[in-house]
This record gives sequence, structure tokens and C-alpha cells, in this order.
Amino acid sequence: MNISGIVVHASPDNIDIVRSQLEKISGVEVHAASPEGKMVVTIEKPSDRETADMFEEIGRIPGILSTAMVYHHFEPDTEATS
Repeated sequence: MNISGIVVHASPDNIDIVRSQLEKISGVEVHAASPEGKMVVTIEKPSDRETADMFEEIGRIPGILSTAMVYHHFEPDTEATS
């Protein structure tokens, strides 16, 4: 499992709409948001490719000004190896 932490900067006028869009995406969670439009978000996906694709998809959501990956961790799937 890939776990990534990203900072999303959205237009303050659109923060509620952007947050709602993010919360609809499977494997994406919004942990915090500021009135200035900055959000702390995690992405949990099985593969590096799915993580990268999701990061790019998030950046294309209308109202998002920028995204920055600030953390990435890979956890092996212990169920698959036992």
C-alpha cells in the first residue's frame, strides 16, 4: 500500500466545492483545511502508478491552484505474503 501526504492549495472561494470533490474519491481523505484554501490530504493506493495517477487527477480538479507531495510511504501487503 502506498500512502502519500499532499498539500492542496485551492482558491479560497472554491474550497468547499474542492473539498467535497476530494472527499468523493476512493482512497483520498481530507484531514485539514484552512480558510486560505490550503488542505492536508492523503492518498492511499495499492501501486505507485495508481498513486501518481491520482495525484495528477487531483491537480486537474477545477478550483485547485497547486498540489505538492510532501510525504510518501510504501507498506508491504502482509496478507499477500502470508
